[in-house]
Amino acid sequence: MKRGRWPSQFSKDKILRENQLLKDSDSSAVRVAIIVPAYGQPALTAEALRSALSQETDFSYAIVLVNDGCPDPSTRDIGLTFATANPGRIFYLQKSNGGLSAARNTGIDFALAAFPELEAVYFLDCDNRIGPHLLQRLLTALRTSEEHIGWAYADVDKFGFAEFGDTSGPYSPLEHLFRNVSEAGSMAARRMLDAGIRFDTQMRRGVEDWEFWLQGLERGFHGVHVPDAGFRYRRRGESMLVAAERDFGPILDYIRSRHPSLFRPEALLAREIAEKSRYAIYHPDTKRVSRLTAPSDRECLNRDDYLRRLLRSRERPEYGRCPGHLVVMDESLYDVLAERRMLAGILWTLECAVRRATFAAVSFRSTVETVPSWLRENILGDHTGVVPLPNNAQIIALEASVLLSHTRPGSKFDRLPVQAGKRCEGLVLTANMPGLPPSEQNAAAALTELGETLAGLALREHAHLWRAAPLVRYRSHPAMPRDIYAHLGLSSIFPCAVQANDTRRAALVVEPGFPGALAAADRMRDLLSCRGWNVDLVIIGDEIEAGHSASHDYTEIVLLPREALRVSSGAGDYRIYNGTVIPCLDGFGVEDAIATLAAYQLVVSVASTLAHTIMGSLRHLKIETCCLLHTQGSQRSPADLINACAAFEQAYDAIVIEDQPLFHLCRAFGIPQRKLHLWRDLAAAAKSAAPITRITTTLETLRA
Repeated sequence: MKRGRWPSQFSKDKILRENQLLKDSDSSAVRVAIIVPAYGQPALTAEALRSALSQETDFSYAIVLVNDGCPDPSTRDIGLTFATANPGRIFYLQKSNGGLSAARNTGIDFALAAFPELEAVYFLDCDNRIGPHLLQRLLTALRTSEEHIGWAYADVDKFGFAEFGDTSGPYSPLEHLFRNVSEAGSMAARRMLDAGIRFDTQMRRGVEDWEFWLQGLERGFHGVHVPDAGFRYRRRGESMLVAAERDFGPILDYIRSRHPSLFRPEALLAREIAEKSRYAIYHPDTKRVSRLTAPSDRECLNRDDYLRRLLRSRERPEYGRCPGHLVVMDESLYDVLAERRMLAGILWTLECAVRRATFAAVSFRSTVETVPSWLRENILGDHTGVVPLPNNAQIIALEASVLLSHTRPGSKFDRLPVQAGKRCEGLVLTANMPGLPPSEQNAAAALTELGETLAGLALREHAHLWRAAPLVRYRSHPAMPRDIYAHLGLSSIFPCAVQANDTRRAALVVEPGFPGALAAADRMRDLLSCRGWNVDLVIIGDEIEAGHSASHDYTEIVLLPREALRVSSGAGDYRIYNGTVIPCLDGFGVEDAIATLAAYQLVVSVASTLAHTIMGSLRHLKIETCCLLHTQGSQRSPADLINACAAFEQAYDAIVIEDQPLFHLCRAFGIPQRKLHLWRDLAAAAKSAAPITRITTTLETLRA
């Protein structure tokens, strides 16, 4: 909107007649406008206006009271009384009822037109209050921030039902996607309003402020937190927010539908990688802690700094600075696994195991074999609900909140309490790893020492004191990926290294027991790599195919154990389609596999019947799916392999076959011809000058 132009729903003459004060005011001096929508609650409106009038600032500000068609005449009487008594400071507008969003938009448009030097707008609901220094502190924060800062927000001191809503820490765009950390009682900079951002008038059931800030985030704006600003929110047993909380699911679905680019799995993962919020890896040999989501981007801090962050996470949380998963591993071992391109995959395997058990551990056994493989051992808890730590593990992983909840004077950290919803056991994986240098490190002893240090630090720094007001605990825990990806039906996704330059990422899925499948995957990798794709190898099984050395030409190698992570027995883990037995993953295994592949642009099943059963879920996540039907050397007949694929052909965008006879056999089993492509056509596409951005599109072009 151009400066000085009046909103269409108002004429200047009407505003002059209604207020009889704009003509006498110096509107050019106003730097901040406080927008107060009013509907009902006239006595509370008067209370809010009095707190707004008490602001102590070194700049001029105005209050715009918008009567949203309230049927109670007292609301109009209160508005006109305050406007008449405070000429040039309070402006009273009246409109037909359109909801809270429409009322705020009316106030925004009026303020932009009436005050040519306006710098920001503050939103004050008529049943809340603000402290005398709030405007000054928020505007100072905006003035001293960079251009991409679009709004300033405060902690929430709740009265009525007294609580403290902590929003401390640097602004986290990732956290804002799943938690509304900026209440409506925040200050929006003019640069954000000039970008055309307004409240969604279709949202009349609450949480419209969250969607408003997400509009800013989508345009590249961020918020800035201002501590001790003095925002006071009235918390009642029944209110618009309480009603919205009952119907949160549909409201959040609507918000996500409005901003699909913010909520794509790969977009969420890119933000999580930037925040380094998933793993805290304590290195006993260097006394350092690595904070990361993906190994490609990590931050190193000293042990005591990390422990202070862990203690702070339950009282003054700063999202992402204290990751939700704690891993104990020597830094020398970390470097070896990273060099072998297996670090991300092992961390992911441990995370999958920790979803089932109190803790997960890895004991490496160096062998002369050339095949990495996993073996499993369970450590059962006792009748008191604690699980002892193993004595021979080089890595231990657990949720950081387990260590935090166990921290009290006199605690022993050689055993851990069972978490609700988990099995009373620890899961120890023994990894046969050829060529691994020997290590004498005992991860359990290192974790015990870390817990004792944490308990001593908590005692010295009085980390067990209660605050005067109960703390709203919705943020008070270390950052967990399940908070981010819950709307996808997943507790986490594998952090494949999403590239800032939008490099395409593909995963090739194989399973043990298919001779030659890894060689076929290598050919597909070479084909994709030469056209600009980064390719990961995902093996659903407990070992790599015998006789094949996993090449470093893959960006990452993920060995996702099937048997080692199984919760129940394998009986019944198969289905029969027209006489063909099709193996299936158990419930946890399905979630693990989908979560492993959710952030890729392309997933190719290479002679993997297990992968058939999850491809439909991947397509639902907008991932391109392809099946490479490799039959050479398989113990199963081509007819069985094709029949298994035919059972799930609707889950695939394309099915690549090796030769013409297989093409005809696929047609005989009912696979549509439009999905079938010969390997030679795909190889021809790789030799062309055009990049392969979608396999299906490229093959259709070649066929035409």
